[in-house]
Amino acid sequence: MVICLYGADQINTILHEIITSDANINHVILADKTGLTLAYSSRFAFDEFETEALGAIASAVYLASEQQGTNVGLAVLDIIISEFSDGLILVASCGSTVVCLITDAGVALGMVRRTMKIAAEKIRNILDVEAKPVPAPEVKPVVAAQPIVVEEEKKVQDEFISDLELALRELEQF
Repeated sequence: MVICLYGADQINTILHEIITSDANINHVILADKTGLTLAYSSRFAFDEFETEALGAIASAVYLASEQQGTNVGLAVLDIIISEFSDGLILVASCGSTVVCLITDAGVALGMVRRTMKIAAEKIRNILDVEAKPVPAPEVKPVVAAQPIVVEEEKKVQDEFISDLELALRELEQF
């Protein structure tokens, strides 16, 4: 998937580096904290709808866990690790985004966590630090075309308005 935002080439390179760092990493998804999937890299054909859903879920789980930690007085959330019988799902913050990894069971967890932390910092620097606000394009006023009312349409409109006015008067009597 190609993304169109500041640093897109750099981010795609980082996602590629993550997925090639361990043969057991199958999918890498970058999503913003509203759940919008921004980019992904996958070793296998992956349904784009499913990718969007996974990005949204990863973001929601991260935000919920972050809130849970805040509620009990824990410091900043680092990484969420969900362990399944056939693999792991890891989610880490990258500033205004989250990165999600889906792995097989044989993944070297320590190395993947390290790779993920380094990549998350790089992505955060690209999106939150280096990105500069882009001035809004100049908007030129467009004169809207005036609709042409055919005489017959005007008659129907007038009858409709008359009916509405009559109904309003009847309601006012109550």
